[in-house]
Amino acid sequence: MGFYFRKSINFGGLRFNLSKSGIGMSVGVKGFRIGTGPRGNYVHMGRNGLYYRAALGSKGKTAKRTKSQPETPVESIGSQPKTLVEQTQSNLEFVDIESADVAQITDSSSEELLKEIADKNRKRYFWPFCFLLSFIVPPIGIFIAIIAAFLVYNLMDKKRKTVVLLYDIDEYTEEKLQEFYNSFDEIINAKAKWHISSEAETKDYKYHAGAGKIVKRTPITVKYTTPKYMKTNVKIPCIPVGKQLLYFFPDKVLIYEGKRVGAVSYNNLQISQRNQHFVVRGTVPSDAVIVDYTWQYLNKSGGPDKRFSNNPRLPIAFYSEINFTSETGLNERIQVSKPDVGKNLILQLSKLVENVNFEANDTGSSQEIAIDSEHI
Repeated sequence: MGFYFRKSINFGGLRFNLSKSGIGMSVGVKGFRIGTGPRGNYVHMGRNGLYYRAALGSKGKTAKRTKSQPETPVESIGSQPKTLVEQTQSNLEFVDIESADVAQITDSSSEELLKEIADKNRKRYFWPFCFLLSFIVPPIGIFIAIIAAFLVYNLMDKKRKTVVLLYDIDEYTEEKLQEFYNSFDEIINAKAKWHISSEAETKDYKYHAGAGKIVKRTPITVKYTTPKYMKTNVKIPCIPVGKQLLYFFPDKVLIYEGKRVGAVSYNNLQISQRNQHFVVRGTVPSDAVIVDYTWQYLNKSGGPDKRFSNNPRLPIAFYSEINFTSETGLNERIQVSKPDVGKNLILQLSKLVENVNFEANDTGSSQEIAIDSEHI
């Protein structure tokens, strides 16, 4: 799919627009102007830097200026020497591969956005109170209560709880983002993906198909999707990693864990990739590369241990492992069936960070919002 960027989005009867003159909101009588309304977040992204503004309906709060210089965000490392195999027993000491508490994973440029998301997540739903009508006013009945609940949810609750995040991206940066998001398509199009949650050293490799490590992993689906109660004008790649979801926005990763959200700016994100030998039990994905074969139980010379009657011959595939980490506590690993997948992601993110100044700059306070009758 690649990068997809729209100049406007519709939400709650409103239309948020981007133009050369800035950002606007359209609804109501043509020419009517207001200074309040639904809160929105505006990000200008270009060669001269990133500009964050909590603009629509807010009063003067902007992102803090980040003065630290970006470090190299990515690296690629070689193949791990120890072959991996999936867990089949539980008497090993597993080490979790997991991120810190999501509340600790944040950066200064995202403070206002994270605060708004948290505030809106705490808002109560109104629609359940509609069912009280069927008890307070019995003639109304459950059918009317269901209709009322549906209308209240769609016309009130969704609007109260939704965060609007608009990106204004210049042509140069849009090209870089297109290349970055194209690299995500390589992960999406791979035949199989897994989240690796923990690993353990094997105590006797001869009983584990010659593998030096055992991993726990879960199949995942990587796709383009937007967080619940978020309206934005770009398509967002999402990688599920256990209890958390990683959403890769144009300027940062948002980490969702239930109703709590963290953030890592791309200049603070480290990605590493390596191709890894993996003993496969079951079907080998069609895009995987088989490099060798082994047996479930080995003798000292590396051949099949004939003491075991049930000793299947197993393929060793060459998979890709991708790690996402940050100094603030992000620590997640995924596995992809096709080798080398992730190298292009590293390259394109490096180019994005190199060519876009990821310093947050103040751009002033809130602005008036133009109302246009054609979008009622």
